[in-house]
Amino acid sequence: MRFLILAMLIASGAGAQTLVVGDLPRKQAQPLEATPGLETEYGAVQVSDGYRLRTILTRPAGAKGKLPAIFMTQAVSCGSLELPPESQSVMRQLPLRSGYAFIRVERAGTGDSEGPACSALDYDTEVRHYREAFDQLSRHPWIDPTRIVIYGSSLGATTAPLVAQGKRVAGVVVQGGGALTYLERMINFDRFYFERSGKFAAEEVHDRVLKSVRFNQAYLLGRKLPEQVEREQPDLKGVWVSMRGTVEDPPHYGRPHQWHWQVAEKNFLAAWTRIDAPILVLWGEHEQFEPRHGHRMIVDAVNALRPGTATFVEMPGIDHGLSRHASAYAAYRDEGGQISRDALLVPMLAWLETLSRR
Repeated sequence: MRFLILAMLIASGAGAQTLVVGDLPRKQAQPLEATPGLETEYGAVQVSDGYRLRTILTRPAGAKGKLPAIFMTQAVSCGSLELPPESQSVMRQLPLRSGYAFIRVERAGTGDSEGPACSALDYDTEVRHYREAFDQLSRHPWIDPTRIVIYGSSLGATTAPLVAQGKRVAGVVVQGGGALTYLERMINFDRFYFERSGKFAAEEVHDRVLKSVRFNQAYLLGRKLPEQVEREQPDLKGVWVSMRGTVEDPPHYGRPHQWHWQVAEKNFLAAWTRIDAPILVLWGEHEQFEPRHGHRMIVDAVNALRPGTATFVEMPGIDHGLSRHASAYAAYRDEGGQISRDALLVPMLAWLETLSRR
């Protein structure tokens, strides 16, 4: 991969410098990202099916030589990973506060990336693109290839251990996603929705969950389209539209059915047990999607094989989006929450510091 600088743009703000590397055309209308205190590089990797994917790398301003790096695997959302000026997200705060480089790869069809729309992208192709990007970016002049940490948030936490397979990684961090089977995860999505959204009476929950179990088994494990499930099991008619995330386009959290079918095949816990590197798992007490057990099982399984290599951190009062709420019900309904990124950043930065002393 060539890292040929074709243009340099100096953004406003102390120490905020943005470089454009390579010739991938710009599709986005907003200005290039710039963060005071960080150097930002817009580049690209070319994956094996010929598409060029936009990469966005940041490192502390004035940094020299090869740095440890954090490689991010994205949540289910098809949105771009570019940051607006006002955002103080974890993606901006981690390189500012850790001294690490931070690596983002835009999915196919997202942001400036070429290829099919994210809404048509299947899971196996997405994982392959990440793995190929990881290999190319480990040779980037900013990056120390022996000190790359993979960080997965939300459903990116399921992708992270698969990207790490067979790679030399310094560690893996996940938040908001554990090692339950995907079938269990989606049933829990429905259970929390039925229990906590306020849209269903308590006496309805039992029957709705049982129907969700049957529907998801046929849909995810049987690889049947929702309309086929309803046709074959008429008493399940209406279950699909009662489930969370089925009103988007495509109608399942914005991803095609094949994406979900492929995720459902994956043995995430087995993938975790094959990673011989430190692991950090963070779980918010008011998490809306995957229960504590799904996160805790990663740490317990890994430590049974390699004692002391996996760490579990519970974040009191914290929800999936790193807001603090008074209760799980308030968190689910997004009532009165206050953003608390430090709930994740403080333990993660401390854990990264332990890696630097190894």
